[in-house]
Amino acid sequence: MAEPGVRPLDWLDLPALHRVRALGLCLHAEVAFTRGPQTLQTALLDMLTPGRPTHTLVAPGSNGGEPTAIGQILQREPSGPARLVFLGPAEALTHASGLRLLDALSQAAALRGARNLIADVDEHSPAFECLRLAGFAIYARQRIWRREPQVGTSPRAAASLWRPELSSDGPALQSLLANLVPGLVQQVETGPSRARRGFVYWDEDELRGYLEVERGPLGIWLQPYVHPAVETIEPLFAGMLHEGENRSTRPMYVCVRSYQGWMSGPLTRFGFEVCDDQAVMVRRLAAVERAADRVVHPALEPHPEPTAPIARAESKQ
Repeated sequence: MAEPGVRPLDWLDLPALHRVRALGLCLHAEVAFTRGPQTLQTALLDMLTPGRPTHTLVAPGSNGGEPTAIGQILQREPSGPARLVFLGPAEALTHASGLRLLDALSQAAALRGARNLIADVDEHSPAFECLRLAGFAIYARQRIWRREPQVGTSPRAAASLWRPELSSDGPALQSLLANLVPGLVQQVETGPSRARRGFVYWDEDELRGYLEVERGPLGIWLQPYVHPAVETIEPLFAGMLHEGENRSTRPMYVCVRSYQGWMSGPLTRFGFEVCDDQAVMVRRLAAVERAADRVVHPALEPHPEPTAPIARAESKQ
């Protein structure tokens, strides 16, 4: 059941959408550094095209000073986790309207099949405590590194160490992630999105590296997974930067999770600087099952099954 007063975005909310886009929080680091508030442009498409990976809701304010709050989630894969992309204005998290909106976004994600709702947030920001009180908990930490565009500086020869991912790389990729990613993180995340392809690094018939690349109008996002046993780390990183830059004039961001902290040294040598430290938080969701509607004959079925949605809480691990 939806939270009282919370509803999908409609055309009458466009003035509020324009007003809050610069006052909100982008809680998905990849989107924040590659697209920023422009992500809310997809909210207009949500109204016209059902079934999109983003979903936008509105919690109207009140005469008592509560602001109208707008929030958006993103779920790229039906079986994958949902991401809390945007919530604004930021002050809404301290009001009942913002908390109602968080609950409604969580319910919407559960109805889409997500078991987890993820948010990236500065651990020292007021939003961190608000999310914690709303049922979010830390399961990982990450550091964002930034380098200004340096066109033509990455050796082209090093790019041969990486090649585009193929569907046949799937089993080896799962094995690499199982060895690198802690079990708690694997319970929350499903690994790199299968909706897009990355780059792989093979060494002696073994997959030793995987690289996600996302390009946006504000920057280029790299998410590397590299086995610590790799010996050719300098040329491997040079090739990684070549694949990412590709003659771009935008800054480059590399996201390094705490369990791959050894990458700090190579990134520093390649001119990267730390621009943000974040806690990666999760809110566990109840699995929602919707029984199929059907016609019930009382004589044949005296105890009909309910056709309303049934919420079942998953046990926390």
